[in-house]
Amino acid sequence: MYSLVGLRNFDWLIFLVTCLLLTTGFLFVWSASSESFAFKQIIWIGVGVVVFSVLLIVDYYSIGKISYILYLIVLFCLCLVLLFGKTVYGAQRWLMVGPISIQPSEMMKIVLVLVVSRYFVDKKSLEGFSGVFFPLALTLLPMALIMKQPDLGTSLILLPVLFSIMFIAGVRTRYMITITVIALSTIPLFWYFVLKGYQKARIVSFLWPDTVNSWGAGYHRMQSLIAIGSGGSFGSGWGKGIQSQLNFLPQGHTDFIFSVITEEWGFYRSCALLCLYVLFLACSIGIAVNTRDPYGRLIVTGFTAMFAAQILINIAMTIGLAPITGLPLPFISYGGSSLVTSFIALSFIFNVRMRNKVALAKDGFYE
Repeated sequence: MYSLVGLRNFDWLIFLVTCLLLTTGFLFVWSASSESFAFKQIIWIGVGVVVFSVLLIVDYYSIGKISYILYLIVLFCLCLVLLFGKTVYGAQRWLMVGPISIQPSEMMKIVLVLVVSRYFVDKKSLEGFSGVFFPLALTLLPMALIMKQPDLGTSLILLPVLFSIMFIAGVRTRYMITITVIALSTIPLFWYFVLKGYQKARIVSFLWPDTVNSWGAGYHRMQSLIAIGSGGSFGSGWGKGIQSQLNFLPQGHTDFIFSVITEEWGFYRSCALLCLYVLFLACSIGIAVNTRDPYGRLIVTGFTAMFAAQILINIAMTIGLAPITGLPLPFISYGGSSLVTSFIALSFIFNVRMRNKVALAKDGFYE
């Protein structure tokens, strides 16, 4: 039996945190680019709010029933991207639908959470290593297509999503360790046959920055560190950052917007922004813990892992603790596909929070 509880179960704290993040994003997209980009960001926020509101009306379990169909549709779109996709900055990641560009790899993050969660809820037994082959294949297939674009950052987000769902679903730890060891053993093949030259250069510049002869290989990392360091404790002021305003910092309104925020707002207000993200993730974890429905628990876990991984990787690369990857900062970076995807994930989290599920888990699910 499924029942909509109503607005009394609406999580106003997460809603307030999200509004603060969106406001911050709007201000610094404007600062790092122009009024035109800020206006487009407002439009995408409006689209995201509409999608968020519509999805709240639909029971998340009903969407989960067609998750395999959605997975095949998005997988087909990923194949179309490789054949007919729009190329920007050397990456072929977008499908053009009239004047609108759509990034199927962003939608795959949503669909993967739904389909892997559905698999584990329907699975009668998790005994044996064979039980993880199918969800692993569901993850590796889109990863390969996304890497081909190439988009290493988005493809890597799928792994923590998979592992977090497997852990909560009750997959034995030794199986996940085995998968990890096998994955690590393929790194040499991955290096020689998968990574592009510029991706290798970024990894080398991260691991051994003093040995990089090419200025371009470490340019993004160096300019980001300069921007963050020059911000000091209280920043240079909104719209007054030298690195961002003089265009020394590439992609300041998308991948490196945290560097712009730190330069113009300073260390303390940047830490306050991080606290908002921590509060957002903590509230999401609380929803996963408190829901009585196994499927609801798994999808909230998957979306929380998606947000956490994306936040961690984006901020780590801007402060020099991770190689440069093209990942936006959720709810802050400019970008229609990423912003709408974040709203969709948020709607599922709220959907689980607002609905009471009277559903019995399978034997051993909570063990």
